[in-house]
Amino acid sequence: MKTALITGVSGYLGSHLAKELKKSGWKVVGIDVKHTSNQYVDFFQTCDVNDSKALHTLFDKIKIDVVFHLAGKIEVGESVKEPTVYYHNNTAGTNTLLNAMLYWGTKNIIYSSTAGVYKSKTETITEIDEVNPLNNPYAGSKYCAELAIRQSGLNYIIFRYFNLAGSDPDGEFGENHVPETHLIPKILQNLNNDVEIYGTNYNTEDGTCVRDYVHVSDVANAHILAADHIMAGKESHILNLGTGKGESVISIIKKIIEITKSSMTNMVTLPRRIGDPDMLVADITLAKKILTYTPKHDIISILQTAYNWHLKQNGK
Repeated sequence: MKTALITGVSGYLGSHLAKELKKSGWKVVGIDVKHTSNQYVDFFQTCDVNDSKALHTLFDKIKIDVVFHLAGKIEVGESVKEPTVYYHNNTAGTNTLLNAMLYWGTKNIIYSSTAGVYKSKTETITEIDEVNPLNNPYAGSKYCAELAIRQSGLNYIIFRYFNLAGSDPDGEFGENHVPETHLIPKILQNLNNDVEIYGTNYNTEDGTCVRDYVHVSDVANAHILAADHIMAGKESHILNLGTGKGESVISIIKKIIEITKSSMTNMVTLPRRIGDPDMLVADITLAKKILTYTPKHDIISILQTAYNWHLKQNGK
């Protein structure tokens, strides 16, 4: 049986990935600073990726075939206020993990990076397009971690996520950050109330940011394809994970109103957030070619599964 270590297993993607790995016959080991009651995790240890001693103890105890490194801080706005915190967690933490992997002979890593490293453009973005790590400290910390992985000598797939969204179609897991800053769950938590829009003067058709929303289960399954790829001795890659289709903030709001039949109508415009690019939409040609990755969920499925999970959490 293949054994996977998921860092950040208690989080949004980590929970979904643990389930998909178990369904595919893996043994799942998870670490996080937050406890998990996820039934798909075979062994859990409370651990920070910056805790070198704890990591070495874990690798000594359990032979790990692949590390899925998801742990990290993810809020752009917060990173602007606390840049060194982000470099400590996302960059230094990755280095600590890499050192443990190298010491114990674990040769394979799948890393969750971000499309936020790219320079914004009005067409779909490919993996060879220009990056701008100075977009914000979050992007910078992720890009520095990418470089460490690429130069480590390990086998890797670095995924540059676009906007993960949606919930487990079975209703077991969903998106629930504290505090919640992501657009879709934030709207669902405030149905029939005013919705806040950060900026309406972006260089897009309706003036609001355009993003590529990809279902979290599609992303989880892509990670399993990536693990199979590098364990078969194939080439390491940086790959985009998205759908190739963009939705503006206003478009998402209108679709949620339609799906939920809510009466939310008042949109409150707030100042633009520092570091938010106008448009980020993936070209996923390479992921399709290398991993046969094909997202199954469109934007309606993403929003519907998110809404279904929201209703379940509220006993409806």
